[in-house]
Amino acid sequence: MHSSKTSPGENEEMVESTSSPVLQANSAAILRTQDELKTWQEEYHHYSALLAQIDTSVSPTVDREIIQAELKRCEAKLSELFERLYLHQATRQPAPRAQKGKKRDAKQLNVTQLHQHLSSDQLLLAYFLHKERLVIFALTTERLVTYESPDGMKQLKRLLPLLHAHLQPGGWADSHNPPQQGIRQMLKKLYDLLIAPVAALLPPLSRSLTIVPYGPLHTLPFHALYDGSHFLVENYQIDYLPASSLLTEFDASSKEQAISSTETGVVARSPLIFGYSGHGHLQRALEEARTVAAMLDGCCYLEDKATVARLIEEAPGSPIIHLATHGHNRLDAPNFSSILLADGQFNAIDAFRLDLKGCELVTLSGCETGLALSGGGDEQLGLGRAFLAAGANALVMSLWPVEDNATNELMQLFYQRLLYGESKVQALRTAQCSFIHRTGTIFIHPYYWAAFRLVGEVGPLRYRGAEERSLARESAS
Repeated sequence: MHSSKTSPGENEEMVESTSSPVLQANSAAILRTQDELKTWQEEYHHYSALLAQIDTSVSPTVDREIIQAELKRCEAKLSELFERLYLHQATRQPAPRAQKGKKRDAKQLNVTQLHQHLSSDQLLLAYFLHKERLVIFALTTERLVTYESPDGMKQLKRLLPLLHAHLQPGGWADSHNPPQQGIRQMLKKLYDLLIAPVAALLPPLSRSLTIVPYGPLHTLPFHALYDGSHFLVENYQIDYLPASSLLTEFDASSKEQAISSTETGVVARSPLIFGYSGHGHLQRALEEARTVAAMLDGCCYLEDKATVARLIEEAPGSPIIHLATHGHNRLDAPNFSSILLADGQFNAIDAFRLDLKGCELVTLSGCETGLALSGGGDEQLGLGRAFLAAGANALVMSLWPVEDNATNELMQLFYQRLLYGESKVQALRTAQCSFIHRTGTIFIHPYYWAAFRLVGEVGPLRYRGAEERSLARESAS
């Protein structure tokens, strides 16, 4: 037998020449899958619109059942296509050659990067659950401290359901006088479990606390934890991240957008505001949308004009998107978690396909828009993940069904503080604290103010609305 020798460069050329047809075939498969995905998504929207238009008072149950069966069929196919597209895209780029010691250094490199992206007055708390253990990673610019609670999972399994029960007004004896003592006791116990062990590392008052939850902790309003005299949000600016690694990504994205907007001098499009009452069941959504649109000098679409098609068309390029409508969380099928619009449901797959690069803030002012299913590696699946993946820098979302009047007022206060120049995280904090300090009113109960949380980039808005467009018109004339 004859053996032949090739140089490393020749080997690379051979790999490239053989892999090129494979990559071309994969690219073709991606295009075919995208086209098929679009076709099935249009069919899904068709049945979703039919369902939205049905008058339940006159339509027979069988009509709804037929349409719902068709929606289920579309969901199954869309889930299959979406997974196929993800796999094709994951293999689109050739895997980089292994580097000696890369795995060994990855953890250290990640921690080093996180140190660099934290501010001097910021604490990041990342949580992890394994078997019965709760692990807290506390990270500052200078150090990483780890704390472990051997029975932490057992305590959470007992405390979290009790907390969520206290956040259900249906369980209150008197809805006009919500019980305060019980929920504060629950929030104090959770504070003792989740915050007190690392309290010595907490930043100075009014500084930054970033929370990276895990598993069931994604449903917990950390900002409402109670130390015995104050809620956590009274003392700190609290934001959330789905994963620690996103800290570096949001930081880089924020700097890139700041440079881009400075260099181009282009006036952004108007904010996009949608309000839909769901056949009159959510009237406060219309009032809220009108108010926010007036404050931001934005484009406002209400009721029949608030459609899925219009949102898909106008969302790209919008600096701020505010959606005031009913939200529906689907833990059984997180890609179909949705908000309700005039012509049907806008779901997570729709959001994934948007181009939201440059969008500073998406506010989902609806029931349970912030809930999600934890997938492999604790990846959060649902509307929030979809908007982040589409390029949004920050999200404000809710953890439970929200009370209409409280939500309307909280949103007004939030945007008012944003327009005064406060950061997104401080603006939400100011709005929530205004409720907490209204002694003698029902609004001090966490149910009314703690549902909303900020995920992502925390800084102030760069968008200046009517002021920028007025200056642009003057310079043009």
